[in-house]
Amino acid sequence: MRALRVLMFLLRLVFGVTFILSGFFKLTDPVGTGLIVEEYLRTMHMGFLTFGSVPFGMALSLLEFLIGIAVIMCVRMRAASTAGFIMTAFFTVLTFFMALYDAIEECGCFGQAVHLSMWQTFVKNVALLVCIVPIFLFRKKFKPVAPVPAEWAFLATYGTLALFCTVYSYINIPLLEFGNFKVGTNIAMKMDELTDTDNFETVFVYEKDGVRKHFSLDSLPGTDWTYVDRETVYLGNEEDLLFDMTLEDSDGVMVTEDIVDSDSPVFIFSAFRPEDLDGRYWKKVAECVDSAEVYGAGCYVAVPVVSSVVDSIAMHFPGLARTFVTGDYRTLISMVRSNGGVMLMDDGIVARKWSRWRFGPEDVARTVAMDSEELTARGTIAQRLFYESSILLVFLIIILFRYVCGIVYGKRYSNKKHHVQP
Repeated sequence: MRALRVLMFLLRLVFGVTFILSGFFKLTDPVGTGLIVEEYLRTMHMGFLTFGSVPFGMALSLLEFLIGIAVIMCVRMRAASTAGFIMTAFFTVLTFFMALYDAIEECGCFGQAVHLSMWQTFVKNVALLVCIVPIFLFRKKFKPVAPVPAEWAFLATYGTLALFCTVYSYINIPLLEFGNFKVGTNIAMKMDELTDTDNFETVFVYEKDGVRKHFSLDSLPGTDWTYVDRETVYLGNEEDLLFDMTLEDSDGVMVTEDIVDSDSPVFIFSAFRPEDLDGRYWKKVAECVDSAEVYGAGCYVAVPVVSSVVDSIAMHFPGLARTFVTGDYRTLISMVRSNGGVMLMDDGIVARKWSRWRFGPEDVARTVAMDSEELTARGTIAQRLFYESSILLVFLIIILFRYVCGIVYGKRYSNKKHHVQP
């Protein structure tokens, strides 16, 4: 029995921690999670449901987070283990077919915090399935740690806090960000790595007996192989190839290098859905542009390549027309999650971000006057403190709840037999 208790504890620990972290990372970036859900829906030919990608992603992440909390806490085990088993089994099958047909490159199961290929994700899901199956089979043997109302109240408290966190991140900007444009990222260095010729190698494709292989110039095969083609291979981290900051002006000239190499601070307003922004917003942006020029800073308004309202905006606010640059929708939403939000770049480094609600002309003067390294350090430290303190608080409350319940309610169930001690 002791070995069984230890085994169940380890299985609950692995499964619960994985679900908690997976749900947490996605909850702190609901817009990014929505993009992941949208990609899955389009791959499964369910594009007509993409309008609900963000709320569905938020709900799924919240459920995953609460299942992890419940399993590791051993509360409401019948419901939690059943939901965990169904979810794990479903995504194990889904990721297998996604990996088999190479439909999606990355799973996004941990948001942008951890990058896993679909095959890696499938292996991870199989491991989780191995954990949850015994828990599910013994779900009726786990003894309660508290009265039913107390267990539901505990989960409801966690759910409320998690919901507040994800709604806040959706309305503003993510409380925690791991993408290519997170605060502190050196965009100039990233671009140099991608354009460095030493990071690329030309390989030659040869075929023999229906099998194709790649060969370098120094190791070409014999005459029994047939030349097919040649390719350029990137030797660096393949994740870097996902980076894209292609921005062009109205004449089709790329301005990305001008922004990154600028000697003065540059404010980029990322309006990935400009049709959702009213005249008051554009008036504020025009005032910010005027303020930036006074203090010697640059300003750009990044909009999608195809937009039906940009011409109308330029007509009503002529001063903004020269600041418009276009980029891919995913590029714009990667730069700033808030529609109309602002990203400050200084010396090629992402120094700070604001949602559109929290930035105005007066912030331009205040920001330009501050040291950019101090701004970057503040943003980086704030995110790190939020991440570390949040994870610590989650598990600290779990331990405290278990300890209190063990003292208050432990004796009540101590005489009950045929239960597995969690």
